[in-house]
Amino acid sequence: MPSEDHGHGADTGTPPAPLSQALSVEPNAIPSLRSAFAGALTKLDKQIELAITEVRVRPWAGDPVSQDAAEKFNERSLESGDSALTALQNYQQQLKGAMDALTLVERQYQAIEDDNTGLMGQQGGC
Repeated sequence: MPSEDHGHGADTGTPPAPLSQALSVEPNAIPSLRSAFAGALTKLDKQIELAITEVRVRPWAGDPVSQDAAEKFNERSLESGDSALTALQNYQQQLKGAMDALTLVERQYQAIEDDNTGLMGQQGGC
């Protein structure tokens, strides 16, 4: 009897589609949200730079055991598809995407506000 997939990719081995999330934001909160995200992104950028330049280890004892340990550490930390560096870079992309979305929403709010102000002016106000 075939198993049911239920949209989770169980039968095909493919990962489930990412969940779309929505956040309702008041227009006046956007600048502070964007500022908070920018601060987090600045800190994250520094950590990613440190990871790229400072985290890689070399075999400390010059023997096969330390060689193997250094290779495994570097792979797990920096090189593999599920490395810590990859996770940080994915988070970086999410923060940038959130900031871009906030900027877009802010522009949309401003365009609506401008349109409303123009309409009220044409109608002689309230």
